[in-house]
Amino acid sequence: MDEKDRVSRAVSTVLDADVLVRPAADGTHALRVIGLPRQPRFRAAWIRRGWPAEVRTRLDASPTVTLIVAPELSSGARQLLDERSINWVDETGAANLRGEGLLVHLDRAPAPKDPAPSGASWSEIAVLAAEATLAAPPAQITTAWIAVYAGCSIARASRILTGWDQEGWTAKQGPARGRGAHRVLEHPEAMLESWTAHLNTSPIEQWFAHTTSRDLDDVQARLTHVLGDVAFGWTGWAAAQQLAPFVTQLPVLHVRVDERYAHRELAPRLRDAGLTVTDDAGRIELWRTPGNAFSLTTPSPSGPLVSWPRVYADLKRLGGRGEDAAQHLRDVMGSERG
Repeated sequence: MDEKDRVSRAVSTVLDADVLVRPAADGTHALRVIGLPRQPRFRAAWIRRGWPAEVRTRLDASPTVTLIVAPELSSGARQLLDERSINWVDETGAANLRGEGLLVHLDRAPAPKDPAPSGASWSEIAVLAAEATLAAPPAQITTAWIAVYAGCSIARASRILTGWDQEGWTAKQGPARGRGAHRVLEHPEAMLESWTAHLNTSPIEQWFAHTTSRDLDDVQARLTHVLGDVAFGWTGWAAAQQLAPFVTQLPVLHVRVDERYAHRELAPRLRDAGLTVTDDAGRIELWRTPGNAFSLTTPSPSGPLVSWPRVYADLKRLGGRGEDAAQHLRDVMGSERG
């Protein structure tokens, strides 16, 4: 069921009336309640997660919205919407609606609390372990599997998994220890958000280059060729275009390069690709990255891509439409994992 249908069903259910929903070009929905005498109208927006941050981002991006619809809205999200005098409905049947000839307030059950800040410990090894787990989670997560992908001892892997258990991201299955003992990933989205938040608290050293070409796909191909033997991986918009296309034209190229390479070593390669090296701005951004981040790159027609969780985190770092592209990427990768 697409978001148009979910908006329609959620509002129709709480009002017990037929509604007409028409998608708009800006990603919102024009909604009219045709089953009521005065047929009140709303500009509706669907959000996938009903936390205050998502509500605030959506409202800031779409100031014409008068109705937010979500699977479930937290207590903080509901309070934020009430303070801004924005109508809301969620799929639990809760609602607060005001319109022409309409006043509805329904509380079907206590609103869920807002998520508490994660207390997870994100060492460099734990970051690698989580990235591997999120990128391609095995059916059974074992200490041996974590040790291989994170490059650590079995004891260290065990401590990492214990921490994830405490966060509620993983759960033990099978015998308590020994052969057959393993975990399953129960809440990958919560792990992904905590992992992303940790990565994005640290600034990235960036180098820039510029091109006058409007064809960034061609520029990307030239860069992939000249970087050749360098450890690198496409991220941001360029990687999203391969994994979960979201824009019709690439606005900027983002590429992560191994931090072992100095600027003086890469600058000649950029010039060979027909680019102008700049100091502080450009349509090509090179992000210096620890070498171990490239262990999970995957091939693509446009060159190697960093792992999809890292692409997600990088899109979130960009903000604005990057946030929407990140959400789309997560939805696509989630559906492919089943």
